[in-house]
Amino acid sequence: MMKNQIEKWHKDLSALAHRAAADDKVLENERRRMYEALGRLDEAESKVTRRQPVAKLFFGLDLTGSREPSLEHARIATAAMFDAITAIGAVAVKLVYYRGTNECRASKWYSDPEILCRSMLQLSCEAGHTQIARLLRVAQAEEEEISGAVFIGDHCEDDRGELLKLAKALGDKSIPLWIFHECADHDQRSLKAKPVFKQMAELSGGIYVEFKPDSGTVLSDLLPTAGAFSTAGVAGFEKIAPPKTYEAREFRNRLMLGDGRNGRLLKG
Repeated sequence: MMKNQIEKWHKDLSALAHRAAADDKVLENERRRMYEALGRLDEAESKVTRRQPVAKLFFGLDLTGSREPSLEHARIATAAMFDAITAIGAVAVKLVYYRGTNECRASKWYSDPEILCRSMLQLSCEAGHTQIARLLRVAQAEEEEISGAVFIGDHCEDDRGELLKLAKALGDKSIPLWIFHECADHDQRSLKAKPVFKQMAELSGGIYVEFKPDSGTVLSDLLPTAGAFSTAGVAGFEKIAPPKTYEAREFRNRLMLGDGRNGRLLKG
């Protein structure tokens, strides 16, 4: 059922792109609908009859211009994450993204997979500088107990000192950063970001994972692994299919060995 729904959303997205090419007003209207949808997440979530989520996963996305070719991978991977953890338990997700010159938006916590996947289909990329510090400050200010914070991005133009300070602060709050870094061998900006991202993950008690821009399968392996672990700890791995990719297997193995997890996750 989830697969059919996802295919339908993909068709809807393709139709939207075709219409937008012919009429810029369509894109503007759809963007307005996206903002309205994000604003209604609380209301929609309250109507969903399901047990209270026992875990909360912070989900941060870089939606600057360089990420446009890989956005579809992120959509598919997000759907795969929810599909994998359905049999494990409930997990709430807060979606936070930045793009353009000064846009950084955060949704409320919600656990309905259809709402999240529809929100992902409405997102688009816009050229601008990275705003990773703003994204991390949202996580740091969160009053809810967060099981883990996923960040998917490629470049880093923020102040390194500020990022490391924020990463350390997250670690002090037992919030590990799981950084999934889209890094191309020929992209100097990606290569320059690598040591910063690695140190951020280390200071937060999290894990750094690198994957190539065309490796959609890797991301579709990584997010279900992160979701399963956030939901039920190591025991969650027994209820999902084993990772197919090297990167996701290494990520899972490090979590099983005790890397990149905090005290709250050990309860699972």
